[in-house]
Amino acid sequence: MKSSQYNHKMTIPNFHLPTEDSTFIKNPYPVLSEIREKTPIFWDEINGLYFFTRYSDVRTIQSSKVYGTTFNHIENFESQIENPDLPLTYVGYKRSEKYAEYDNFWKSEEFSLLNLEGQLHKELRGLVAKAFLPRSVQQLVPYMEEASLNLFKKITSNEFDLLKDYAQPYSVSIIGKLLGVPESDHSKFLDWSHKIVKMYDFEVTDENANNAENAAKEFIEYTQELLNKRRINPEDDMITRLSQVSEDNQFLTDDQIICTVILLLNAGHEATVNTLGNGLYALLNTNQNFEELSTKFSDPYEIVEELIRFDSPLQFFQRYVLEETEIGGYILPQGSKVAILLGSANRDPRAFQNPDKLDFYREFKDHSSWGGGIHFCIGTHLAKLELGVSFKHILRHKFNLIEEPERTGAFGIRGFKKLIVSV
Repeated sequence: MKSSQYNHKMTIPNFHLPTEDSTFIKNPYPVLSEIREKTPIFWDEINGLYFFTRYSDVRTIQSSKVYGTTFNHIENFESQIENPDLPLTYVGYKRSEKYAEYDNFWKSEEFSLLNLEGQLHKELRGLVAKAFLPRSVQQLVPYMEEASLNLFKKITSNEFDLLKDYAQPYSVSIIGKLLGVPESDHSKFLDWSHKIVKMYDFEVTDENANNAENAAKEFIEYTQELLNKRRINPEDDMITRLSQVSEDNQFLTDDQIICTVILLLNAGHEATVNTLGNGLYALLNTNQNFEELSTKFSDPYEIVEELIRFDSPLQFFQRYVLEETEIGGYILPQGSKVAILLGSANRDPRAFQNPDKLDFYREFKDHSSWGGGIHFCIGTHLAKLELGVSFKHILRHKFNLIEEPERTGAFGIRGFKKLIVSV
């Protein structure tokens, strides 16, 4: 076992997370458990990341301002790593090298709340939160109920793909309704989202990168046109509210609105679909009694929370160490790049009793998948309502798994290619 290239209070072991291994992708939790019990942190030379495996450290990193999603707003940040005497000054966000060749993808990410820190993040999130009111989300519940029931009614075949025939159209219809996108354009949203999110995993092929670039271009153009229409003819939707919201006469720019719309679709849609797929599979694979669950849990959100903990739709998130810090007895130098393993943290026996068991009666439910600190998921209220309605309807049916589903192959965004069931 090699140690990482930095000097530390304690030596950090070297492991490689086998994200190219199909067996690991199918079920990463045994490997994650083995590593987690050996060490709370390891260095992965191939991915160039420090991985954190345990719940307490993951939650600390999520809530601490020492760890940032970017350093692109800090001038001399990289230079100061080599020369600590250089001054640090805060400037406007500069373009990340990751997107050097992809103009449109960069434009779609430039003002994403996931990629911002400091004052700009605070101001932008404050304005978005004003437009993303719980009241406006709560008003969507009758639409959620109707959309979910209608999709199940439309399924006439004994066997169907829960993802393609239910989860995807259900999720995109909700986010489309919230934003104010015509139903006839929902299929475009699906296609753009599928292509763009492939840029977020550890390894991205040239084909997937080019597809994401083209999808971002089309998405930007579409959203700009819709935004122009709403400024002329306002409606009761999120895009209209984003165009009108202000604080001290400060309004969101078009680029900020477009990035927010793209974030809401990609983060909301993909996570919802994968939670529905992962969740139903977990229910079937552990032989849960649907009728009993439906009877005992009038509030389906408790079921949703445990399903998300058990098999998180997002497995990791990356952060930069903005200033040298100590965590768990390990010293991390400024500029280090870390990855918090959400799925591992959610199965940590130090936080969750019998973590590999699906237990809807557990008292401690505070999993790491909603994020934390200033990057706590802004769409949590919408997601809980949307998933709660969906699982309430799912538990009314008797499902059978027709074939063992195949994972998409991605580690970060965890889901299935399809989920063929009968009902």
